[in-house]
Amino acid sequence: MKKILKILLLAVIAFLVIIQFFPPKKNDHIVNPMDDIVFHLDMFSTIKRDIVNACYDCHSNRTKYPFYNRIAPVSWILASHIRQGKEKLNFSEWGNYDRKTRISLLTAICDMIVSGEMPLKGYVMMHSKAVLNEKQVDEICEWADEAAEQVMSAAE
Repeated sequence: MKKILKILLLAVIAFLVIIQFFPPKKNDHIVNPMDDIVFHLDMFSTIKRDIVNACYDCHSNRTKYPFYNRIAPVSWILASHIRQGKEKLNFSEWGNYDRKTRISLLTAICDMIVSGEMPLKGYVMMHSKAVLNEKQVDEICEWADEAAEQVMSAAE
């Protein structure tokens, strides 16, 4: 029994070492910086700061990676979260969204932070700057409502 446990332990260690050689692709490719939301919608610097701190790592093409991202399988989990986040909303690609999508996303931003679904609990545990207080949530929601009106009126 001890021999089987030793072999199993060695296999797990070997597996963990081997997977270190297969890192996921980094999320750091900005195709056109002018597509970023900050170039399309008016926002106060405090709103921009809060959105960047709480959202951009998973919802843009500019992820600031933590030190633990170099360790598989954590790096794979982070890459998966980033990929999923960008599929739902990518602030760096805002200029490529149509009017209807922009309005829908602005509404979703407020809904997700008010409900506490975003930012993810695991993310804020490791990133204290991503914690949004009630005032910040209110300000972002107010901005999102105004921005949605701006997008609607721009099309008329």
